[in-house]
Formats: sequence, structure tokens, C-alpha cells
Amino acid sequence: MSVITLSKESHKNPSKFRINLKESTAQLSGQVDNNINEKLPTIRTSSKVAIIGAGFSGMGSAIKTMKTLKEQDVTIFEMRSNFGGVWYANTYPGCASDIPAIWYSYSFALTSNWTRVQPPQYEMEEYILRVAEEYKLRDKTRFNSQVNKCLFNEETGLWTLHIHDVKTGQKIEHTANILLSCKGHLVYPVHLKEPGLENFKGKYMHSALWDHSVDFKGKNVVVFGNGCSANQVVPALLNDPKYNPASITQIVRSKHYVMPPVPKILLFLYRILSFNFFGLKMVRWLVVAIAESRFPLFRGESPLARFVRWGNRHMAVSHMKHAPKKYWDILIPDFKVGCKRLIFDYGYIEALNDSRIELTNDRVDKIVENGIYMKDGRFVKADIIIACTGYNTRKTFEQPIETNKGASLEKIWQTEGVGAYRTIMIKDIPNLFLIGGPNTATGHASVIMAAEHGIDFYMKVAKPVLEGKEKSVECTEQAYDNWFKLIQDRLAKSVFGTAFGGCASWYRSDQSNFITYPFSQIHYWYITHFPNYKELTYNHFNKKTA
Repeated sequence: MSVITLSKESHKNPSKFRINLKESTAQLSGQVDNNINEKLPTIRTSSKVAIIGAGFSGMGSAIKTMKTLKEQDVTIFEMRSNFGGVWYANTYPGCASDIPAIWYSYSFALTSNWTRVQPPQYEMEEYILRVAEEYKLRDKTRFNSQVNKCLFNEETGLWTLHIHDVKTGQKIEHTANILLSCKGHLVYPVHLKEPGLENFKGKYMHSALWDHSVDFKGKNVVVFGNGCSANQVVPALLNDPKYNPASITQIVRSKHYVMPPVPKILLFLYRILSFNFFGLKMVRWLVVAIAESRFPLFRGESPLARFVRWGNRHMAVSHMKHAPKKYWDILIPDFKVGCKRLIFDYGYIEALNDSRIELTNDRVDKIVENGIYMKDGRFVKADIIIACTGYNTRKTFEQPIETNKGASLEKIWQTEGVGAYRTIMIKDIPNLFLIGGPNTATGHASVIMAAEHGIDFYMKVAKPVLEGKEKSVECTEQAYDNWFKLIQDRLAKSVFGTAFGGCASWYRSDQSNFITYPFSQIHYWYITHFPNYKELTYNHFNKKTA
């Protein structure tokens, strides 16, 4: 256990703590997927544990494997040039953690000097880099490495990862006993699809591909979207003098519940108790307890669920009514609170009182070279268009993972819907663990804590394989199918993007809800810390060939 103290260098020079836009655009557009150089010799490497992704989940997996399992033979493969995942790649103005950072951080590496309860992107990235330095992860990581295919050999019990260096195109073949997929959900942006966008002569950008060279001063800005990103971008543009746009027109495509900001007393309490690790732990568990008390609002129609939903809706609506009354019908939802992810306000509602902003939920007719025509014939002048239009979460799960016996992750998910046993294992594919995989997100909790729980499950289940006592481990087909059915049945009775919740959301695809977890975080802790070994199959070595 350690306490991380930040230097705050990220506040002096935030540009050092964000991805290069050209690099990010090439990766997310697929430009680096096929730049393989066949003329260079293939590099062949190996490790006991191979990890895809160097964000929170991948880093945590490597650290716990080395510190808890005492297994140092670990390699992380990351397509970008540094640690951080979404916190390295998403750099738009106002980008910040919506969960208090004392909880949105590793339980074993708490920070004594966060500047705010919900610190900005560059400070989160500074924390991530400090953790990487503390645990010497750079020596275990191969950056700029695109994983093209993963193939498991059921005879040898080994994975072969086919990779290429996105800078040089050189191929890499890496073998490992255990494969951990730690790819995040918020990676591939969904771009604006309004007619005529190709004719726009101004600057267009998605919030996930922010161009910091653009001058906003005196410009007319149009923002599409009203979710978490837009709720952070809009006040940042209006309140920071270095942007100072002439106007912002925000086109609201759907409604969201915007909760009041996290109470300032939490930061006060944090600063009082940040003198050592145990004081920080106390504040963390207080945040966990308060957040977990909100869980009943997601479930059913019990008296407790209705009461908690009523309380949270009342809190949100009362806060949202601090916006001008003319916007209430545009902003305030009529579906059940929790159906979409709750947004904790970071200055958005107050910013709507700025004379430079206008909200509209009118539909777009077409985009022209200097602006936008609305369906009612109104013209909105635009110098800059910003798309806060979310992510293709399904694409994140498109992973080329197969076995030599014909099992395919993509085939399973295409035919049956995206899922994973206890959110972590896939039937018929041994020695594979998904950290932060399907159904790990919730509307009220920290995904970092959920990732740590998944890592703890992997360590318990994979330990015999890493010790060389077993060749491989997999969940049974019945266990996988039963878990998938249980999860989807329970989600159908929850508020998450269903008929019961009353809204449509990115939580759900045509086949299943593969994003949210229908039970409490206490339940998730239990199922990840107490594996049911009857639902697992360990495959032994053949003594003649071992």
C-alpha cells in the first residue's frame, strides 16, 4: 500500500499529459491497423501473463500480478504511446472525473493531494503516470503496439498474440500462458452523421479528438449532445477566458438527470484526513457507502426503490430548475432516474444562465459551409462544430480472440449477445480473462473498484495455471449460459435502458445490455472474491508431452 503525492506539474503544463492529436486520430480511424511491414523480421517474445491495454485495468492487473501473485513475468501491450487509456486520450476542456477521485483511483495507491474532488483530466493522467513510475511498469510495457489477433492452442495451453508496431510496422509474435484483455469501453467516438457535414468549411471535432490549436475567441460554436462530455465542455468554454466564444448553440438530442455537484464538505473532510493512508481509506469508504445507498433506485418497484428514486429525482430536478425556465422542458426528463447515467454537475446548469448560450432541441435539416439549417427553417451560424455524441461501445468488444479448436469470441457474441461469465470469462476459450469487461459498469459506482474486483477474481482462478500446476482453466458452458440469462433477466427488471426505465440509452444493443451490472457492488465483490470452482474446469497437462 502506498500514498501518492502529486507534483501538480500537470497544472503548469497540461499539454505534457495528453495524447498527440495526429497519433490519436490515426489510431481511432483505423489508419494504423494495416501498416504492417513484411520486410522487417518478426520479433518473437514471451511472458507468463500478457495484458492488452495500459489504462487503469491493465496497469492494475500488472501491479497485482507482480505484488500479490509474486509473478514478475508480465508484458503489457498498448496501442498508444503512454499509460492512461481514456485519461490520456480524452483531453477536451472541462474533462474531469465524474466520480470522486478518492474512489476513482487504486485502493492500494491513494493520493494525498488531489486539488479537487473531481480532478481534471491532466491531473488524473499525472496520477496514472506516478503510479506507473512507482511500480516500474514502463519496463513491462510495449507501447505503440496494435494487437491484431490472439490464438489459443488447446494442446500446449499457450496464447500467441499477433501484434505490429504502429510506428515501424514490424510484426511481433508473443506467447503467454494467460491473456488479460483490459480494453476500456470509451475508445471509439461516434461521429456526427447530420446531412451536409462534409460541406462545412469551419472546424469540426469530436470531443474525444480535441484540437487544442483551435482559437475559439469570438467564434460561433455549435455543440451537439447533452451527455457527460457536453456537460463539461460547455461551461469550460464559457468560463475560461482563453476560449471566450461569441456564442454557443447547444443542440440537445436527449435528456439527462443532472445531479447537484458533490458537496464541498467532502473535499474539506478529505484534506483533514489525508495525513496518512488510513485516513484516506476512511474517506474512500465513506464515499463508497454513500454511493452504494443509491443502488436501490436502479431496481424494481419495491417501496425502498420507489423512495430512493423519488429522492434522487427530486434532488436532480430541483437543481436543474436553476437553469432558465425556458429550458426546463428541454432539460428535465420524464423517464425514471437512473435509466441513463447520472451526471454530477460541474458548472453546467449555472452556465446556462450565460447570455452567450442558447439551448434547442429542434432537429437539424442540413449543415452548410457556414452553419446549420434547422427543420423549422432557422439558420444557426457556426464557425466551430463540436460533436459530444458518445462512443461506439460495441466496437470496443470486437476482439479477434480465437482458439485452434474453432471457438471465437466474436462468433459467440454475434450469435448470442455480448456477455461474460461473472463479467470476466468466456466459455470455450481457456486462460482468457476480461477485466472491465461486459456488464461491469453501473450508474453510481467507480469502474476502478470494479476492475480491481475483476483482477482479484482472475488471480484466484489463474493461480494454479501460473504456478504450472494446471495447463488451463475455463468456465463451463452451462455456467456461462446461466450467468448470461440471469444478468439479462435482472436487467430487464431494472431501469437501465429498458421499457421499465422509460428511455433509450447506449447501455443496450439489439441483443442485450452488455454495459451495466444489475446487482450491487457488494454483490460484485462477493462473486469475484468467492469463485464457484464447480463452474470452472481445469485442464491438466498430458504427462507424456508435458
